[in-house]
Amino acid sequence: MKRLAFFLLAAMSVQAVEIIAHRGFSARAPENTLAAFELGWKHQTDACELDVYLTADGKTAVIHDKDTKRTAGVKLDVAKSNQADLTVLDAGSWKGKEWAKEKIPTLEQALATLPKGKQRFFIEVKCGAEIVPELKRILEPMKDRADQLAIIAFKRDAAAESKKALPWIKVYRLASGKTKDKKPTDLTQLIADTKADQLDGLDLGVADFPWDDTMVKQIRDAGFGLYVWTVNKPADVQRFAKLGVDGITTDDPVMVREALAKP
Repeated sequence: MKRLAFFLLAAMSVQAVEIIAHRGFSARAPENTLAAFELGWKHQTDACELDVYLTADGKTAVIHDKDTKRTAGVKLDVAKSNQADLTVLDAGSWKGKEWAKEKIPTLEQALATLPKGKQRFFIEVKCGAEIVPELKRILEPMKDRADQLAIIAFKRDAAAESKKALPWIKVYRLASGKTKDKKPTDLTQLIADTKADQLDGLDLGVADFPWDDTMVKQIRDAGFGLYVWTVNKPADVQRFAKLGVDGITTDDPVMVREALAKP
């Protein structure tokens, strides 16, 4: 009887895993574009993740890189460019001619695609805390949809200041398994910092962390939510689901849903 209960609990845990489309449905559509987000919603992903920078004129641009070269073909430094100069660029042709009309969105444009209901956006802050006042201006009118929003950030100041300014939004600290100088990330210190900043949990890279039950327990014992990125193999999907993470970020949300459905 106890064994049956264990397997039932495990099955429920797997089904509860949130599927987060990385930069939208980026396996099929150009990343961080309205088309990628709309395709994610169409395929019933639980959430879409996006990246946002503050522009030179104090506005927002939804893009992953510091400059526009990779996805728009011309090189503009996002932080040194005005929003209007960024949002006219073709951000889709690199993925295929059929995406030529896709532009670099503003945060407001991206958020406007979010359906009413339970689906949500994970907003990754790519710059520092300087973006927080603009985030607050944009997100405050969405306070009644708090459950449909989350903020994630690698930079400690960006995460901490976001939580202070928007305490009603879940905020998670992003981290890779290795630091910039290639040393293993000190998970104990990361947990302590995250707790001190009164954040809601961690969003950790799939590589280089010692992912196992002990690691997950250490994070759960801190009272944290736990997400993992970027998972693009079915076997890894099943592995992390069994470990009990809250959500899996992936380029292909359809693949993840199919992997979770397998026994």
